[in-house]
Amino acid sequence: MESSESSSPEKSEAKTKKKKKMNHPRRFSDEQIKSLESTFKLETKLEPRKKLQIARDLCLQPRQVAIWFQNKRARWKSKQIEQEYRVLKSNYDTLSVEFDELKREKQSLQMQLQELNDRLMNPGDDNKINGDDERVVKNCFEKIEDQELVSWSEEEDISQTWRSLSAFDHSSHNPNWWES
Repeated sequence: MESSESSSPEKSEAKTKKKKKMNHPRRFSDEQIKSLESTFKLETKLEPRKKLQIARDLCLQPRQVAIWFQNKRARWKSKQIEQEYRVLKSNYDTLSVEFDELKREKQSLQMQLQELNDRLMNPGDDNKINGDDERVVKNCFEKIEDQELVSWSEEEDISQTWRSLSAFDHSSHNPNWWES
């Protein structure tokens, strides 16, 4: 019985040591971390000789150095991916807004085109040019001779011209007809 009792405390002591190792993994000192970080900035992957040299310099096992570098590369890559994602997301959001604006502009232009095509296909009274309008257009785009300037000074011609311009303005659905 004594042998079983003596082996029992040894087993529990061994289990306790294992638990302590699992619960408190070996941590790196601040100096070791600074050294590993500075080395990582220079090179993200170590060759075996360099790994052994760093392990000796920092009083670590080569396996610890290798695992630290492996974990650091994984964290570094994750940060890079997150940064790239943020940039891509921002670019996507900007392009999405621009795309929606272009779709609205395209739709507006298609409606204007359809309206103009309808006017061409179905000319109504609103689209006809009468003699007064034709004279106003000619006066606007051709040289006006001195004789015509005199005729403009007469009140009757002026009022008739204003009525023609007013009729032209009302014939357009948009008060800013040049924008439609």
